[in-house]
Amino acid sequence: MPNSVKQELMRCAAARAWLSSEAGQTPAEPSTHAAPPVVMRVSAHPSADAYVVREVFDPSFSALRRMSRGRLVAEGHWGESAHPAAEGFEALADGRTDLAPCYTNWRADDYPMAQLLALPGLFPNSEIGTEVAERLYAKYLRTEFERPGLLMGRLKATGAYHLFSHKPVRRLADLRGMSIAVNAGLDSRIATALDATPVALSSVELLPAFLAGRVDAVSLADGSADVFGVGAKAPYRIEMGVSMMNMEFGLSAAFLQRLEPGLQAILNDWLRAEAQAETQILYGLGGALARERFAAAGCAFLELPTHERMALDERMADLADRTTRELDRRSLPASRFVAEARELARGLAGKDANQLMRDAIERPLRLLSPAD
Repeated sequence: MPNSVKQELMRCAAARAWLSSEAGQTPAEPSTHAAPPVVMRVSAHPSADAYVVREVFDPSFSALRRMSRGRLVAEGHWGESAHPAAEGFEALADGRTDLAPCYTNWRADDYPMAQLLALPGLFPNSEIGTEVAERLYAKYLRTEFERPGLLMGRLKATGAYHLFSHKPVRRLADLRGMSIAVNAGLDSRIATALDATPVALSSVELLPAFLAGRVDAVSLADGSADVFGVGAKAPYRIEMGVSMMNMEFGLSAAFLQRLEPGLQAILNDWLRAEAQAETQILYGLGGALARERFAAAGCAFLELPTHERMALDERMADLADRTTRELDRRSLPASRFVAEARELARGLAGKDANQLMRDAIERPLRLLSPAD
C-alpha cells in the first residue's frame, strides 16, 4: 500500500526543513565578500510551474545562496529553454549551461554500468537508492561518466515505476503486445520481459504520445507522472513497482574550475543535500499528492493478484541476473557492483528518510573536490 500524504509529510520532515531554511547547516549572516556572486545556470525540461521546480529546485536555490553567504547563486532555465532535454551532455561541454540532466538511460550503450542502478529489486526505496548510488559512484561509475567538459553533479533514484494505461491490466498476459512508453535502457528491457513493445520517449514526449494513442501505456513514477501530466489523463494506474530509474545531473567542469576551493566544497555539500531532498519530496511527498490528484481525475488504481505478482517478481529477478551476467562477460565489474549495492542497501535499511537527509546535510559524501 503506497504511503499517504500524512505519512510522507512525516517521512520527509528533515528534507522539508532544509528546503525551508530551518536546517542548521545554512548560515544566515551576510557575506563580507565584495565580488559579485558566481551564477550557476541550471537547466532542465520540467516547466517553471512544475511541482519539482516549485517545491524542490527553487527553495534549494535559496539554500545554496544561504550556504554560500550569497557568493554562489543558482539561476533556473526551465522547459527546455536553454537546450533540448536530451542535449544536456553536449550543453555542459559547450557552455550553454552549468548543471543539467544527463540521464544515462537515454544513452545506455555509452553508460552500461550506470544501468545497473535500475535493476529490479535492487533498492527498497528511492532515498536508499540515491545514497547507495552516490556512495558507489567514485569506485564504479566515475570513469564511465566523466569525460572532457563533464563531471557528475548528483545522482538521484526515482520512485518506483508503475504503468499508466488506456486499458486495465489484471494479469501479466494482458501486457502481451501492448506498446509502453519507457525510458531507454533497462526500462525498455523490463517492458520486453513483460512481452510488451517498448517505445523509448523523452519525458516531454510522453503525454502527447499517450493522448494521441501512439502508445497504450506509460511507465513512470507517480511524481513524474504528475509533473508531465500523464497520471491525471490515464484511465488506469497499474501497480508494478519492479524498478526505479536513476536520473543524473551533470556538472560543467569549466564551471567548477571557476570556483575557489571553498565554494567547490559548498557546491558539493549542496548537491548531496539536494539529491536527497529531491528524491524524497518529488517521489515521496509528491508521489502521494499525485496519487490523490490522479484519483480525483478518475484514474482507477489496479493491482495484480498475488500469484501474478509472484510471477512478475520471478521475471524481474531473471532479468536482473541476465543483465548482470552480460556485463560480467564484457569484463565489467557488474557482479561486484550489484553485491556491494545490495550490502550497502541492507546496511542502510535501519535508517529512515529523515536520518538519510540529516546525513546528507551533516556528513555529505565528497563527490566533488578541489582536485576536480
